[in-house]
Amino acid sequence: MPLVPDFLAGRTPPDLYHAYLSPAFERWAVDMLGILKPNGRVLDIACGTGVVSRLAAKDQTVDLVEAIDVAPPMIDKAVSLGGGVGDCINYSVASAIELPFEDECFATAYCQQGLQFFPDRPKALHEARRVLQPGGKAAFATWCYARDGNPVFEAFEQIIADALGSDLVPFGPFAFGEREVIEELADEAGFRIELLEKRTLNSPLPDIRTFVLFDVSFLGRPAADGTLQPIMDFEDPANDAVIEDMISRLAESTAQFVQEDGTLLAPMTSHLLVVARD
Repeated sequence: MPLVPDFLAGRTPPDLYHAYLSPAFERWAVDMLGILKPNGRVLDIACGTGVVSRLAAKDQTVDLVEAIDVAPPMIDKAVSLGGGVGDCINYSVASAIELPFEDECFATAYCQQGLQFFPDRPKALHEARRVLQPGGKAAFATWCYARDGNPVFEAFEQIIADALGSDLVPFGPFAFGEREVIEELADEAGFRIELLEKRTLNSPLPDIRTFVLFDVSFLGRPAADGTLQPIMDFEDPANDAVIEDMISRLAESTAQFVQEDGTLLAPMTSHLLVVARD
């Protein structure tokens, strides 16, 4: 069987996301919650598989976590991992730019690596402010550019650009890295900025082969209707040679980050924005 179909093996995107990205996201979530402590009624925007929600729900000062994501499969996966309606976490499908909550109903809010994907970022920030209580605070984390402190992804972006075209980079998660733009968005939404800084943490990533197979399976080019089309025909065994070359090149350029078990432990750098509603 060709490499990518064999790797996917019927697993859903949320399954893969949770298996390979959650270890890094958990480390970052602990850091974010340590800087902005959750309390009262908490909102987790673009919750994915619920990493931030589950950690916040453990805090004794938290009454309820409302966790929303626009993707139903992500919500289904989050529920399957624990926390649903009637528990301390309430998961629901909703958009960050149309939050289904009343004004001034949350004490704290979080958005870990979601802001860069929102189709209307100013609206999302305004919505977050609307649902925060006076004195409430929110934290937003968004990756810096790959070239700005994310060396494994910087190396892989270059490999992808060389092999398949520069139009595929920067990758979506690393395409919103301007501090000045983030600051301007917060100001325009009416927030008071308490913190805006770059933070770097050594983050666990999968082994190099898994890293490449995971990432190429989610890369795509937009079609006329806006949907993403795969970057190659993964069913064609001839393309396996291209992928194997990517794996070999990434192994060479990231050898310093490889651990004894073959996984990667590498610096990742993110902007962290903490804001308050006065």
